Amino acid sequence: MLSTAAKPTPQNKKQSFYNKLWCMVCRIQDPDIIEDYAKGDLICRGCGVVVGDRIVDEHSEWRTFSNSESTGADPNRVGGPINPLLRDSALSTTVGKGSKDSGTLTRLQNKSALGTGDRNLLAAFKEIGRMADHMNLPQTVQDRANELFRFMDDKKSTKGRSVDGMVAAALYIACRQEHLSRTFKEIAALTNVPKKEISRCYKIMKETFASVLNLQTISSEDFTSRFCSTLKLPNDVKKGAEHVSKMAMDMGIVAGKSPISVTAASIYMVSQLSPEKRTQKQIADVSGVSEVTIRNAYKDLYAKRDQLIPSDSPYFNQVQYLPTN
Repeated sequence: MLSTAAKPTPQNKKQSFYNKLWCMVCRIQDPDIIEDYAKGDLICRGCGVVVGDRIVDEHSEWRTFSNSESTGADPNRVGGPINPLLRDSALSTTVGKGSKDSGTLTRLQNKSALGTGDRNLLAAFKEIGRMADHMNLPQTVQDRANELFRFMDDKKSTKGRSVDGMVAAALYIACRQEHLSRTFKEIAALTNVPKKEISRCYKIMKETFASVLNLQTISSEDFTSRFCSTLKLPNDVKKGAEHVSKMAMDMGIVAGKSPISVTAASIYMVSQLSPEKRTQKQIADVSGVSEVTIRNAYKDLYAKRDQLIPSDSPYFNQVQYLPTN
């Protein structure tokens, strides 16, 4: 028998409720219950009593290993999932297989099922998914980028502009909103759109979303962990680089310089103090910042090196051996 019991709680605590399976024959606290998927029964393994029946099986009805026309009839009785971001996304009719004209009818049905606007949206969503997969971004970032692009498309702000540029800008904003910042150069490397075009589309989207979009200022901490992981640097170097970049920002040593260049210079400085040294070229390849930019930012850090490295750091005694550039 399936019963609902309330767990006794002290008077000074709030009462909580939960569902519990209970065998009326065994009467033990945690009965060994198994499910018979063929009959939809819940059976107590201890005494064999059926404690629940007509349980709905939530597994898939069929397993389809191929969707080609040569396999014959498709056993599935449902269509694809509904995409709420598509305007005409509703339950649609699918053409069954088996007849000689089924292939042609299926193509015509798929073509007419979506309007021109939805086909463009679907192509943009696929491109966002491809770029997100390349950068190992979570599904939340991809969904946020899809929503941003759909909003821009509804406002007709994509007309006359590069669709690929708007897609890249939507992904860039979504990364910042989810605190997984990426650089324009990293996103431009996955598309044929130049970095300047992505930056221009980003400014357009930022103006459009001015009333609802709240983007946090990019900090060096957004990149330090990822760059150090790619460079295979130990954790103490990562922590030291985060401390150096934060102190440099707070002291105003690197005023006017981008957080990415400050991050790259901080990683270079701390790595030179550790056994795991990295060259400016290695850091430039990972961060996308030129060696000249890293060198210029490092000169500002080097001038205040005694103040940036804490006295209790294991690298403090090695500061005097830092390279001048």
